[in-house]
Amino acid sequence: MNAPGTLPPGWDRARLTAALGLLLEARLRNRPEILQVWPEHPWDRWWLAMRTGTPLTELPATAPVLTHCPDCVARAALCAGERPPSHPGDDESACACRTEWATAMRASGTGGTCLPRPPQRLTLALLKPGSPAGALRARLRGQFTELACNERTLTARECARLYPDAYGQGFVAERTRYLTSGPVQVLVLLGPPHAVDFGDRLKHVLRLAFEAGPLINHLHMPDNPAEALADIALLAGADTLAHVYERWEHDDRRHLARMASYRTYVDRPGPGTRMAASRRGG
Repeated sequence: MNAPGTLPPGWDRARLTAALGLLLEARLRNRPEILQVWPEHPWDRWWLAMRTGTPLTELPATAPVLTHCPDCVARAALCAGERPPSHPGDDESACACRTEWATAMRASGTGGTCLPRPPQRLTLALLKPGSPAGALRARLRGQFTELACNERTLTARECARLYPDAYGQGFVAERTRYLTSGPVQVLVLLGPPHAVDFGDRLKHVLRLAFEAGPLINHLHMPDNPAEALADIALLAGADTLAHVYERWEHDDRRHLARMASYRTYVDRPGPGTRMAASRRGG
């Protein structure tokens, strides 16, 4: 049985996805973002490294990390420092800190209702192994413009970066076996101004229509704009993300509106926060 966790709560999912949005938007505009506040929880910092695909030492702000659990600090820093960042594994004999962190983090964003969802036209659909891909793709084409498509087989490491906050040794192993069991189709999609929100709701409609199960659920679509950008970079490639962002999301007003929305989440008071030493860039 896991030893009790000793780390206090980290950021909720809304704040973490907002921080992710700030970092990715700034990167895509070649304007490094220095966050005025920075998570001090080691697994929050690791999650940002995983979702940006960037070693923690190269992210543009740092602050002292919590030291309540030296093992977690060391494991999170080791994995977050790799290129690309890696998963520590789901050994349930270790301390419970990461499981407790993941449980709280995922629960705080259940259903996506509290997540930052500023307008963004880009999103992604992942048609999973064994899904009715032709029928799903036809339904998606009825609602979105398909900007890019590729068929490939996922690796276990990519699955870990897609869902870094998943937990439970048995569940994670079963999910990874499913996602790596055959080819997937990765679709980069363009939709209306709130394409991500629309796509998330459509995902649930399509899963129901095609009798998806709790694990073998046919279709992944992100539930917030920041992770939509992260998913495109991970699954379709950073060059593809840069190209479609430049073409469809580069409008200054929309970019500034998204950044302002994300900052309202990141800069609010909450647990697990330290002020960064530097001010944010332009």
